[in-house]
Amino acid sequence: MKKILIQLFLFTLTVFSSQAQLLYKIEGNNLQKPSYIYGTIHIMPKKDFVISDSIKSAFKTCNELVMEVDLNMDLKTQLEILELTMLPDGKTIADITTKENSERIRNFCLDSINWKESKYNKTSRFQPFFLSSLITQELIGKSKSYEIEFKKLAKKNKMSMSGLETIQFQMNLLSEVSNEEQIKMLLLGLTTDNSEFNKLLENYLKKDINQLVTLMNTDLSPEFYSDLIVKRNQKWIPIITELIQKKSTFIAVGAAHLPGKEGVLNLLQEAGYKITPID
Repeated sequence: MKKILIQLFLFTLTVFSSQAQLLYKIEGNNLQKPSYIYGTIHIMPKKDFVISDSIKSAFKTCNELVMEVDLNMDLKTQLEILELTMLPDGKTIADITTKENSERIRNFCLDSINWKESKYNKTSRFQPFFLSSLITQELIGKSKSYEIEFKKLAKKNKMSMSGLETIQFQMNLLSEVSNEEQIKMLLLGLTTDNSEFNKLLENYLKKDINQLVTLMNTDLSPEFYSDLIVKRNQKWIPIITELIQKKSTFIAVGAAHLPGKEGVLNLLQEAGYKITPID
């Protein structure tokens, strides 16, 4: 259950430089040792997944792994997260949208991805964001997550691990988006060719982080984009700077958080650090 919850959550959650890079070195500002920051995509087809030699090399020089959230969760936290993914008061998708929308979603799940009626009845209790994640994962097939693989690598290297924020904070952030907006985004992804996700994946594989941001700006309302990306970037900077002053740290966050004037890379530069693209 833990792995499913983590994968479900991570997917739901995607003008510094025009270079196509995902891995950056952080130096300067009296750092004793450099740290690194890597832009992830939270889930991708297994066939496309790779941890490059550059990432492995940077990882080995660091003492701590820091991700958006700490994936080491006890059973109590897992159950809390599961509850937060559900619609309140036992409601289902049919209770929060029009009959036309509800039937379109149900028919796609039954006819296009061959879910059984019993499976859809259970999953229709999820908030639209998380139902959308389940559908996309079904279309992807065998998949991998950088966050889960980095967690395994950190454990192997006996590195400490921490998060920039709590998973409860992220869940509450998503729950603030209206059901209407969530349904709209869910319907957008109901294509058997998984075109919306594949646009993100294509640009991620090209390491075109600026285009990832453009796509997100197109799909998300300005208010939600600000809450999801901009405000969180600003909150992370003092946490990151405190961490990297203490020890060499490998930071892994969604790639859309890196570029732009309000991106993490530029904000670190403004804080006095030297940022060098590596890979």
